[in-house]
Amino acid sequence: MKRYLLNHNCIFNEERHEIRNTDSAIIIKMTAMRARCLSFIIENSTGGIIDKQTLTQGLWGDRGQFISDANLTQLLYLIRKDLRTLGINDFFMTIPRVGIRINSSIPIETLPEEKIQRRFKIWKTVVVIGFILSLISLYAVLDVIEFSPNN
Repeated sequence: MKRYLLNHNCIFNEERHEIRNTDSAIIIKMTAMRARCLSFIIENSTGGIIDKQTLTQGLWGDRGQFISDANLTQLLYLIRKDLRTLGINDFFMTIPRVGIRINSSIPIETLPEEKIQRRFKIWKTVVVIGFILSLISLYAVLDVIEFSPNN
């Protein structure tokens, strides 16, 4: 699963189905279908217009022929709403009766897996060191209590 940096300040985590604004710390949890749709849009954004048939086929597979335009319209509306909440307006535009097109002025970067792993290792180290320091502090407090003159 990939992670994307949208508009320099929002991280879309495909696996967790969430978008996080790094400036305001707002997190939007998405349904699996919305996350899959946003991933599909991002991955196919370089080709210009993504037509409705390609989008429905990519999301629903062979069942796409039985999906109404209203389902796709609602899905795109909810994704737009999520992105607007995070400050990303007009991420993609609808081209009537054709499909959608990504706004090329909004940058999209794929975050490399190694950066993700490195950040996780750093946080893991910080948590372990914090735990060890807490144990040492607890031991010191108990040692002081045991040898206090009131006992």
